[in-house]
Amino acid sequence: MTEVPLNLTYVRRPFKSLSILLLAVLTFEAFNWLFAFERKLDIVQKFGGLLGYLWIIFRGMLLPEVSTLVILLMLLNTFHDACRIKNLELTPKNILNYEVKILPVMLFAFFLFNPVTQTIRYLLVEFPNYSFAYYLENYLQGTYNIKVYFMYLIPVLIMGYGAVNGSLLVDLLEKRRQRKRNSESANPFQSLIPQAGAYLTHLKVKSTHGETIIAVQDCYWFETEDRYYYAVHPAGRFAIAKTMNELAAELNPDMFFRTKRNCIINLSFVISYSHWENGKYIIRMRTPNNDETDMPRARLQEFKNRLVQFSVQEVEYLPPKSEIL
Repeated sequence: MTEVPLNLTYVRRPFKSLSILLLAVLTFEAFNWLFAFERKLDIVQKFGGLLGYLWIIFRGMLLPEVSTLVILLMLLNTFHDACRIKNLELTPKNILNYEVKILPVMLFAFFLFNPVTQTIRYLLVEFPNYSFAYYLENYLQGTYNIKVYFMYLIPVLIMGYGAVNGSLLVDLLEKRRQRKRNSESANPFQSLIPQAGAYLTHLKVKSTHGETIIAVQDCYWFETEDRYYYAVHPAGRFAIAKTMNELAAELNPDMFFRTKRNCIINLSFVISYSHWENGKYIIRMRTPNNDETDMPRARLQEFKNRLVQFSVQEVEYLPPKSEIL
Protein backbone atom coordinates (compact mmCIF):
# COMPACT_ATOMS: atom_id res chain seq x y z
CA MET A 1 0.00 0.00 0.00
CA THR A 2 1.50 3.35 -1.06
CA GLU A 3 1.53 6.16 1.50
CA VAL A 4 2.12 9.60 -0.01
CA PRO A 5 3.27 12.60 2.05
CA LEU A 6 1.00 15.57 1.31
CA ASN A 7 3.20 18.54 0.43
CA LEU A 8 0.19 20.56 -0.88
CA THR A 9 2.25 22.20 -3.61
CA TYR A 10 -0.66 24.03 -5.26
CA VAL A 11 -2.37 24.80 -1.95
CA ARG A 12 0.60 26.42 -0.23
CA ARG A 13 1.71 28.30 -3.34
CA PRO A 14 -1.44 30.02 -4.63
CA PHE A 15 0.20 31.52 -7.71
CA LYS A 16 0.86 27.99 -8.97
CA SER A 17 -2.93 27.58 -8.98
CA LEU A 18 -3.74 30.56 -11.22
CA SER A 19 -4.33 28.17 -14.11
CA ILE A 20 -6.99 26.45 -11.97
CA LEU A 21 -8.61 29.84 -11.36
CA LEU A 22 -8.63 30.49 -15.10
CA LEU A 23 -10.29 27.10 -15.63
CA ALA A 24 -12.96 27.96 -13.05
CA VAL A 25 -13.67 31.33 -14.71
CA LEU A 26 -13.86 29.74 -18.16
CA THR A 27 -16.23 27.07 -16.81
CA PHE A 28 -18.44 29.74 -15.27
CA GLU A 29 -18.48 31.72 -18.54
CA ALA A 30 -19.21 28.59 -20.57
CA PHE A 31 -22.31 27.85 -18.44
CA ASN A 32 -23.46 31.45 -18.82
CA TRP A 33 -23.11 31.35 -22.61
CA LEU A 34 -24.78 27.96 -22.75
CA PHE A 35 -27.88 28.89 -20.77
CA ALA A 36 -28.14 32.65 -21.50
CA PHE A 37 -26.68 33.08 -24.97
CA GLU A 38 -28.85 36.03 -26.08
CA ARG A 39 -28.34 37.91 -22.82
CA LYS A 40 -24.56 37.48 -23.13
CA LEU A 41 -24.68 38.85 -26.68
CA ASP A 42 -26.47 41.94 -25.38
CA ILE A 43 -23.75 42.39 -22.75
CA VAL A 44 -21.02 42.14 -25.40
CA GLN A 45 -22.74 44.86 -27.44
CA LYS A 46 -23.19 47.00 -24.33
CA PHE A 47 -19.42 47.05 -23.72
CA GLY A 48 -18.61 47.93 -27.32
CA GLY A 49 -17.70 44.55 -28.72
CA LEU A 50 -15.59 41.56 -27.81
CA LEU A 51 -12.49 43.48 -26.63
CA GLY A 52 -14.53 45.65 -24.29
CA TYR A 53 -16.28 42.58 -22.92
CA LEU A 54 -12.98 40.75 -22.35
CA TRP A 55 -11.62 43.81 -20.52
CA ILE A 56 -14.57 43.92 -18.12
CA ILE A 57 -14.25 40.14 -17.58
CA PHE A 58 -10.57 40.60 -16.71
CA ARG A 59 -11.16 43.61 -14.46
CA GLY A 60 -14.47 42.62 -12.90
CA MET A 61 -14.17 38.84 -12.70
CA LEU A 62 -10.66 37.45 -13.07
CA LEU A 63 -8.68 39.92 -10.94
CA PRO A 64 -11.11 39.98 -7.97
CA GLU A 65 -11.32 36.19 -7.95
CA VAL A 66 -7.57 35.97 -7.27
CA SER A 67 -8.48 36.89 -3.70
CA THR A 68 -11.10 34.12 -3.72
CA LEU A 69 -8.44 31.63 -4.73
CA VAL A 70 -5.90 32.83 -2.15
CA ILE A 71 -8.39 32.78 0.76
CA LEU A 72 -9.78 29.37 -0.27
CA LEU A 73 -6.29 27.85 -0.41
CA MET A 74 -5.36 29.43 2.94
CA LEU A 75 -8.44 27.78 4.49
CA LEU A 76 -7.53 24.40 2.99
CA ASN A 77 -3.95 24.70 4.22
CA THR A 78 -5.12 25.67 7.73
CA PHE A 79 -7.57 22.75 7.72
CA HIS A 80 -4.81 20.27 6.83
CA ASP A 81 -2.58 21.62 9.61
CA ALA A 82 -5.37 21.69 12.21
CA CYS A 83 -6.49 18.13 11.42
CA ARG A 84 -2.86 16.91 11.10
CA ILE A 85 -3.45 15.52 7.62
CA LYS A 86 0.15 14.85 6.65
CA ASN A 87 0.01 11.61 4.64
CA LEU A 88 -2.51 9.71 2.55
CA GLU A 89 -2.60 5.98 1.88
CA LEU A 90 -3.68 5.52 -1.73
CA THR A 91 -6.66 3.22 -1.36
CA PRO A 92 -10.07 4.06 -2.87
CA LYS A 93 -11.63 4.28 0.61
CA ASN A 94 -8.95 6.59 2.02
CA ILE A 95 -8.98 8.85 -1.05
CA LEU A 96 -12.79 9.12 -0.93
CA ASN A 97 -12.71 9.90 2.80
CA TYR A 98 -10.07 12.56 2.16
CA GLU A 99 -12.13 14.21 -0.59
CA VAL A 100 -15.26 14.22 1.58
CA LYS A 101 -13.35 15.56 4.60
CA ILE A 102 -12.22 18.73 2.80
CA LEU A 103 -15.65 19.41 1.24
CA PRO A 104 -17.02 21.42 4.23
CA VAL A 105 -14.09 23.83 3.94
CA MET A 106 -15.15 24.76 0.41
CA LEU A 107 -18.82 24.96 1.36
CA PHE A 108 -17.98 27.41 4.16
CA ALA A 109 -15.33 29.43 2.31
CA PHE A 110 -17.88 31.71 0.60
CA PHE A 111 -18.70 33.50 3.85
CA LEU A 112 -15.05 34.48 4.34
CA PHE A 113 -13.86 35.35 0.84
CA ASN A 114 -17.03 37.05 -0.41
CA PRO A 115 -16.59 40.44 1.36
CA VAL A 116 -12.94 40.63 0.30
CA THR A 117 -13.62 39.64 -3.30
CA GLN A 118 -16.60 41.96 -3.62
CA THR A 119 -14.67 44.90 -2.16
CA ILE A 120 -11.87 44.42 -4.68
CA ARG A 121 -14.42 44.10 -7.47
CA TYR A 122 -16.12 47.33 -6.36
CA LEU A 123 -12.82 49.24 -6.30
CA LEU A 124 -11.91 48.03 -9.80
CA VAL A 125 -15.28 48.25 -11.54
CA GLU A 126 -16.70 51.44 -10.03
CA PHE A 127 -13.50 53.51 -10.15
CA PRO A 128 -13.53 56.49 -9.67
CA ASN A 129 -17.24 56.90 -8.86
CA TYR A 130 -17.37 55.46 -5.37
CA SER A 131 -20.47 55.49 -3.17
CA PHE A 132 -20.56 53.73 0.18
CA ALA A 133 -24.34 53.24 0.07
CA TYR A 134 -24.14 51.67 -3.41
CA TYR A 135 -21.19 49.51 -2.28
CA LEU A 136 -23.05 48.30 0.81
CA GLU A 137 -26.26 47.52 -1.03
CA ASN A 138 -24.90 45.94 -4.21
CA TYR A 139 -21.50 44.51 -3.26
CA LEU A 140 -21.92 43.40 0.34
CA GLN A 141 -25.47 42.92 1.60
CA GLY A 142 -26.75 42.25 -1.87
CA THR A 143 -24.31 39.40 -2.46
CA TYR A 144 -25.14 37.35 0.64
CA ASN A 145 -27.97 35.31 -0.83
CA ILE A 146 -28.61 31.79 -2.08
CA LYS A 147 -28.27 32.76 -5.75
CA VAL A 148 -24.78 34.22 -5.39
CA TYR A 149 -23.72 31.36 -3.07
CA PHE A 150 -24.62 28.68 -5.63
CA MET A 151 -23.21 30.79 -8.44
CA TYR A 152 -19.84 30.56 -6.67
CA LEU A 153 -20.16 26.92 -5.64
CA ILE A 154 -19.00 25.24 -8.87
CA PRO A 155 -15.97 27.54 -9.42
CA VAL A 156 -14.96 27.13 -5.76
CA LEU A 157 -15.18 23.33 -6.01
CA ILE A 158 -13.12 23.42 -9.20
CA MET A 159 -10.45 25.61 -7.58
CA GLY A 160 -10.38 23.72 -4.29
CA TYR A 161 -10.40 20.17 -5.60
CA GLY A 162 -8.17 21.17 -8.51
CA ALA A 163 -5.49 22.50 -6.15
CA VAL A 164 -5.74 19.61 -3.69
CA ASN A 165 -5.81 16.81 -6.26
CA GLY A 166 -3.20 18.53 -8.43
CA SER A 167 -0.92 18.61 -5.38
CA LEU A 168 -1.69 14.96 -4.67
CA LEU A 169 -0.76 14.01 -8.25
CA VAL A 170 2.52 15.94 -7.96
CA ASP A 171 3.33 14.18 -4.67
CA LEU A 172 2.54 10.77 -6.18
CA LEU A 173 4.77 11.41 -9.21
CA GLU A 174 7.57 12.64 -6.93
CA LYS A 175 7.20 9.50 -4.82
CA ARG A 176 7.57 7.33 -7.91
CA ARG A 177 10.58 9.33 -9.13
CA GLN A 178 12.19 8.94 -5.73
CA ARG A 179 11.69 5.19 -5.78
CA LYS A 180 13.12 5.03 -9.30
CA ARG A 181 16.18 7.05 -8.24
CA ASN A 182 16.68 4.81 -5.23
CA SER A 183 16.50 1.67 -7.34
CA GLU A 184 18.86 3.07 -9.98
CA SER A 185 21.41 4.16 -7.40
CA ALA A 186 21.26 0.94 -5.41
CA ASN A 187 24.58 -0.22 -3.93
CA PRO A 188 25.69 -2.98 -1.51
CA PHE A 189 25.09 -0.67 1.47
CA GLN A 190 21.63 0.54 0.44
CA SER A 191 18.51 -0.93 2.02
CA LEU A 192 16.58 -3.29 -0.19
CA ILE A 193 13.14 -4.78 0.06
CA PRO A 194 13.46 -8.09 1.93
CA GLN A 195 13.14 -11.29 -0.08
CA ALA A 196 12.95 -14.91 0.99
CA GLY A 197 12.93 -14.09 4.72
CA ALA A 198 15.79 -11.55 4.65
CA TYR A 199 14.97 -8.48 6.73
CA LEU A 200 16.33 -4.98 6.61
CA THR A 201 19.65 -4.76 8.45
CA HIS A 202 21.15 -1.41 7.41
CA LEU A 203 19.67 1.90 6.40
CA LYS A 204 20.94 4.92 4.50
CA VAL A 205 20.30 8.09 6.55
CA LYS A 206 20.95 11.82 6.35
CA SER A 207 21.91 14.45 8.89
CA THR A 208 23.17 18.02 8.75
CA HIS A 209 26.68 16.59 8.35
CA GLY A 210 25.86 14.40 5.35
CA GLU A 211 24.88 10.79 4.68
CA THR A 212 25.86 7.58 6.40
CA ILE A 213 24.78 3.97 6.94
CA ILE A 214 23.43 2.74 10.29
CA ALA A 215 22.42 -0.69 11.59
CA VAL A 216 18.67 -0.80 12.17
CA GLN A 217 19.07 -2.96 15.29
CA ASP A 218 20.80 0.00 16.99
CA CYS A 219 17.86 2.37 16.39
CA TYR A 220 15.57 3.17 19.30
CA TRP A 221 12.59 3.82 17.07
CA PHE A 222 11.41 5.22 13.73
CA GLU A 223 8.89 8.08 13.54
CA THR A 224 7.05 10.51 11.28
CA GLU A 225 6.96 14.26 11.87
CA ASP A 226 5.65 16.95 9.52
CA ARG A 227 5.55 14.54 6.56
CA TYR A 228 9.20 13.52 7.05
CA TYR A 229 10.56 10.23 8.32
CA TYR A 230 13.27 9.80 10.94
CA ALA A 231 15.37 7.13 12.62
CA VAL A 232 16.20 7.82 16.28
CA HIS A 233 19.65 6.36 16.95
CA PRO A 234 22.27 6.64 19.75
CA ALA A 235 24.27 8.87 17.37
CA GLY A 236 21.32 11.22 16.79
CA ARG A 237 18.09 11.69 14.84
CA PHE A 238 18.51 10.99 11.14
CA ALA A 239 16.23 11.67 8.17
CA ILE A 240 15.36 8.61 6.08
CA ALA A 241 13.68 8.07 2.72
CA LYS A 242 11.53 5.09 3.70
CA THR A 243 7.93 5.48 4.87
CA MET A 244 6.45 3.81 7.93
CA ASN A 245 4.63 1.30 5.74
CA GLU A 246 7.85 0.36 3.95
CA LEU A 247 9.70 -0.02 7.24
CA ALA A 248 6.90 -2.10 8.74
CA ALA A 249 7.15 -4.48 5.77
CA GLU A 250 10.95 -4.69 5.77
CA LEU A 251 11.96 -4.72 9.45
CA ASN A 252 12.22 -7.93 11.45
CA PRO A 253 8.83 -8.28 13.22
CA ASP A 254 10.50 -10.21 16.06
CA MET A 255 12.50 -7.09 16.96
CA PHE A 256 10.36 -4.14 15.82
CA PHE A 257 6.75 -3.29 16.63
CA ARG A 258 4.50 -0.59 15.16
CA THR A 259 2.83 1.03 18.16
CA LYS A 260 0.83 3.48 16.06
CA ARG A 261 0.63 4.80 12.52
CA ASN A 262 3.64 7.12 12.86
CA CYS A 263 5.94 5.15 15.17
CA ILE A 264 7.84 1.82 15.07
CA ILE A 265 9.82 0.92 18.20
CA ASN A 266 12.76 -1.43 18.78
CA LEU A 267 11.61 -3.99 21.36
CA SER A 268 15.15 -4.47 22.62
CA PHE A 269 15.04 -0.94 24.11
CA VAL A 270 11.67 -1.30 25.87
CA ILE A 271 11.94 -0.99 29.66
CA SER A 272 8.30 -1.09 30.71
CA TYR A 273 4.77 -0.08 29.82
CA SER A 274 1.83 1.18 31.86
CA HIS A 275 -1.69 2.54 31.47
CA TRP A 276 -1.80 6.29 30.94
CA GLU A 277 -5.16 7.88 30.13
CA ASN A 278 -8.06 7.75 27.68
CA GLY A 279 -7.31 4.17 26.70
CA LYS A 280 -3.64 4.89 25.96
CA TYR A 281 -0.50 3.26 27.29
CA ILE A 282 2.95 4.72 27.91
CA ILE A 283 6.00 2.76 26.76
CA ARG A 284 9.29 3.66 28.44
CA MET A 285 12.43 3.26 26.38
CA ARG A 286 16.02 2.58 27.43
CA THR A 287 17.57 5.76 26.01
CA PRO A 288 19.90 8.39 27.51
CA ASN A 289 16.87 10.60 28.23
CA ASN A 290 14.53 7.76 29.24
CA ASP A 291 12.15 8.72 26.42
CA GLU A 292 8.51 7.67 26.39
CA THR A 293 6.04 7.04 23.61
CA ASP A 294 2.32 6.32 23.70
CA MET A 295 0.30 3.48 22.23
CA PRO A 296 -3.49 3.04 21.82
CA ARG A 297 -5.21 0.31 23.80
CA ALA A 298 -6.15 -1.47 20.57
CA ARG A 299 -2.47 -2.37 20.07
CA LEU A 300 -1.90 -3.62 23.63
CA GLN A 301 -2.62 -7.32 23.18
CA GLU A 302 -0.45 -7.65 20.09
CA PHE A 303 2.27 -5.66 21.89
CA LYS A 304 2.16 -8.13 24.81
CA ASN A 305 2.36 -11.08 22.42
CA ARG A 306 5.43 -9.59 20.76
CA LEU A 307 7.08 -9.04 24.13
CA VAL A 308 6.48 -12.67 25.05
CA GLN A 309 8.13 -13.77 21.81
CA PHE A 310 10.99 -11.35 22.28
CA SER A 311 13.34 -13.14 24.65
CA VAL A 312 16.27 -10.71 24.63
CA GLN A 313 15.09 -9.01 27.83
CA GLU A 314 12.30 -9.10 30.38
CA VAL A 315 9.82 -6.24 30.27
CA GLU A 316 7.96 -5.23 33.39
CA TYR A 317 4.33 -4.11 33.45
CA LEU A 318 3.71 -1.13 35.71
CA PRO A 319 0.19 -0.51 37.05
CA PRO A 320 -1.52 2.84 36.45
CA LYS A 321 -0.47 5.67 38.74
CA SER A 322 -3.94 5.67 40.28
CA GLU A 323 -3.42 2.10 41.49
CA ILE A 324 -0.01 2.93 42.97
CA LEU A 325 -1.46 5.84 44.93
